[in-house]
Amino acid sequence: MDPDWFEEQLAAAQAAVEAEDFVRAAAIADQLAMDSPEHPQVRTVRAEALLHTGGADEALAEARRAAELSPLDPHAQRILGRAAWRRGRLTQAQDAFSSAIRFSDRAPPALTEYAWFMASQRGPKPAEQAARQAVAAAENSATAWAALGLAQYRLHRLAEAEESLRRALAIDPEDPNAQSVMVLLLQDRGKNAEAEILADHLEAHPGTEDLVESVRHEAKERRLAARLVVRHLDRPPPAAPPRGIWFVILTFAVFLGGVLLVAFPDAPLLILLCVTIPLLLGALCYWYLR
Repeated sequence: MDPDWFEEQLAAAQAAVEAEDFVRAAAIADQLAMDSPEHPQVRTVRAEALLHTGGADEALAEARRAAELSPLDPHAQRILGRAAWRRGRLTQAQDAFSSAIRFSDRAPPALTEYAWFMASQRGPKPAEQAARQAVAAAENSATAWAALGLAQYRLHRLAEAEESLRRALAIDPEDPNAQSVMVLLLQDRGKNAEAEILADHLEAHPGTEDLVESVRHEAKERRLAARLVVRHLDRPPPAAPPRGIWFVILTFAVFLGGVLLVAFPDAPLLILLCVTIPLLLGALCYWYLR
């Protein structure tokens, strides 16, 4: 194998990853892996490409192999953290992100990625601590501020969370992490129209589909409820029963009772029923009219 060709192809694969052309990166990495299966950078590039083009299990297996071949490489550890996170192996992900911080001498990108993981998947108090370390190391990182805002939101400190998220969006208005948390915060504060508008912007970012669908479903339910309320308010009030209806019913019952008493003096039960039935019917009519 020509070393110059190999280095050229490896650089092309890495450039494809940076350009987010993961299909091309995977194709080049596959070819290089056939020639040099134990090359750590090839495995790292292939693992990163598989995170976007392959299955979660395959990406995690490749990321593990890359980390085994280059255990002190912080980038390989970060890829392992992402792959484990995607697979739901949260303890392994946290260990990998922590290793990336240690091996990179606490580099800001490693601190930031760890902070976002902690804010998303771990307890809010340790997440806030990790986010503050990330903000201190990378004050101009939208993701670091978004991680802090998410931790504060989960701690129910909404005013602080909103301030942190606005800092994040001031740095990068299109940051999907900051936008996602801001949508949750706006919904929590009852600003549903603003939340729906922001969710529309999120639609272009992969991985936000569930949140966007949730916001739209809630907005649809809210509009339906509002229409039902309006219909209820527009409904004319029930007609009031005619005045004197009880006087008429009572007079009729007394008259009927008197007639029956004269005609059937020895049938008090019949008289009672004949007087009670009109009263009951009158009561039912009155209830219906109301």
